[in-house]
Amino acid sequence: MEYNPMAELGLPEFDKQFMCSSLGFVTWNSLTKDLCSRYVRNGNRVFDVLRRYETIGAFALSRQNFPSVNKMALPFIHAGGVTDHDAYAMAESGLKLVDGAARALRYVNGLMPAFISTNAYEHQMMAVCEESGFPFSNVNCMRVSFDEMNITKGDARRIRSAGTKITSLPVSNQDYSGGRMKYLDGADSALVDVLDRFQEKDLMKMESVTDALGKLPSLGVNEKAYVLLETRKRTEINFEDTAYVGSDSSDFQAMDMVKDSDGLSVAFNGTEYAVRGSNVAVVGDDATVVSVLVAEFYNGGIEAVFSLLERWDADSLRRVPCADRNLMDAMLKASGGNLPKVIKTDDADEGALEGFISDSLSHRAKNGL
Repeated sequence: MEYNPMAELGLPEFDKQFMCSSLGFVTWNSLTKDLCSRYVRNGNRVFDVLRRYETIGAFALSRQNFPSVNKMALPFIHAGGVTDHDAYAMAESGLKLVDGAARALRYVNGLMPAFISTNAYEHQMMAVCEESGFPFSNVNCMRVSFDEMNITKGDARRIRSAGTKITSLPVSNQDYSGGRMKYLDGADSALVDVLDRFQEKDLMKMESVTDALGKLPSLGVNEKAYVLLETRKRTEINFEDTAYVGSDSSDFQAMDMVKDSDGLSVAFNGTEYAVRGSNVAVVGDDATVVSVLVAEFYNGGIEAVFSLLERWDADSLRRVPCADRNLMDAMLKASGGNLPKVIKTDDADEGALEGFISDSLSHRAKNGL
């Protein structure tokens, strides 16, 4: 009998698949940031410094297998005394789903094999799945147990001291995408020097910390691309038949692979890198628009999506033939007269694209990202 990978996954045969990240499309909040804020002294600042270090290391410096901010923040959070019970409780009580996200996930999961690829902690993704009804078995996330990290009291004290030091580092907003700068600015250069030294020297002296971190996977920049490649291998569905929705810079490589293969690569409330890795970028408060785009892709491929974008005004969308009229009407109703902003990135000149990116970043900031 011929091997059928979809049957092996317990799924009927499909010719398209869907993958998305979580932050910005499914949730507005990062559990990592929430835990830092509550359990780490000056935790918001610690998180911002580590996130900036991730962005510079992974993108401006193109370092391979660079750790995600969620992995780098773990020892600081653990040193603050967090337990798994605390993390689960905060994940449930603080969950902020994007409007329409639960419905979008359920809709897409009913059309085709659907997966979430995220570097969020499993505590938050379990809360997301419970709230949305999305199968947790189809989620790739950071499986971590704070209770099992076993960092010594001495190392925890050293971590807290390091956290105090890095809060004094300036955080630049300099953009390095598109090769527009060959060198780091002064603030970023100083931040990288300090955190490189911490990662490569100070942290290496904390044996209990390195042991704990060494046992953990991390879905950073490269890992999301690896997950997508592994999913293609398992489902035997190529990238041209894949819809990928990302919002974070760590989605860039996966999104770019789908884009280059003429699949659907959507940046929803994306960072600069996410937008540049997409062929369709969206800014909006409600995720139903993603369901509309994915439904068009499912029925007619990427050209059907592009055709719909050419008629992106409320009057036209009320009349245009579409894959799912009920879904389209739900999006129009959710928009309240203000349609989500969309752009076909490959057709946009640099000025238009930068303007859209500015809108996307402003929308992220408004929602606490």
